[in-house]
Amino acid sequence: MLNNKIPPPIVMLVCGGVGGYVDNFTFTSNLLVWLLGVVIFASGIWLAVVSIVSFKQAKTTINPLDPSQASLLVSHGVFRYSRNPMYVSLALFLVAWSCVLLSIAALALCLVFVMYITQFQIKPEEQVLQAKFGKPYDEYCRKVKRWV
Repeated sequence: MLNNKIPPPIVMLVCGGVGGYVDNFTFTSNLLVWLLGVVIFASGIWLAVVSIVSFKQAKTTINPLDPSQASLLVSHGVFRYSRNPMYVSLALFLVAWSCVLLSIAALALCLVFVMYITQFQIKPEEQVLQAKFGKPYDEYCRKVKRWV
């Protein structure tokens, strides 16, 4: 069990909220920037859905607060390109949010999200998964990057 008790989607929402607050939730009127934001957001939704479906098909947990419940190392599909596509999807939501706000501050909060999740979620998860899956997990880590 991780020491972290804050679900990553909550961390993402807090970062997004702070990013929006800093710029008074002022949205851009530039249609092209909105379109870019929508495309990035849709990419995040797609990535989240295919990641969750992969875990469900493998009959393993998607609960980020207890990776010890993982019953299988999922390394196919989008997991061939990122060890953490669900977290990448959350980061994409924040990038899309920073686009529609046209906000450097919101984009900076996306970086805060990535650093926080890496330190307090992903690294502890990796320790649990390494202990559980051993050499196959080590090999997977050598082949596939943590984020992208």
